[in-house]
Amino acid sequence: MSDQAHSNTAAPEKEYFDLHTQGCGYLSRIRWVNPRNGGGRQGKPFLACAINALHGDTTDPGYSYFDVRVTDDACVDLVQSLQEDVDAGRKVFVAFKIGDIYPHSYTTEVKDKTSGQVTQEPRAIIKGRLFLVSHVKVDGETKYERPQQPIEPRSGTHG
Repeated sequence: MSDQAHSNTAAPEKEYFDLHTQGCGYLSRIRWVNPRNGGGRQGKPFLACAINALHGDTTDPGYSYFDVRVTDDACVDLVQSLQEDVDAGRKVFVAFKIGDIYPHSYTTEVKDKTSGQVTQEPRAIIKGRLFLVSHVKVDGETKYERPQQPIEPRSGTHG
């Protein structure tokens, strides 16, 4: 193919399967991560945080721990703005959307309180990418609410 043929042809648009999780929970562990050489997908520093998401009965909820990479620029700015509150131990409650979750297992050293013996203990967390925070409360006071977005009609026929 000629160079002109290449310049006139648009690259096909990539398609993805979305796996989104949404919920609410408590924000913690806001930090910048500097991947080691070759350690990250792009090797560039990124903002990360943890969310202890609530689920189940509202009077006795369960928690699921997410360790996430913050990916959307607006979301990075918002999460960064909450760092002082999180570091001060305030309860930062967020409504969120996380994409592309996956389990991550690791081992950690645990010291027995009575014997003092150190053993390796397996653990697992859920990782993903935080791309939307739609609501923030700090110690019960609303600090941020995302403006409502217009709902776009779906194309195609319904049967």
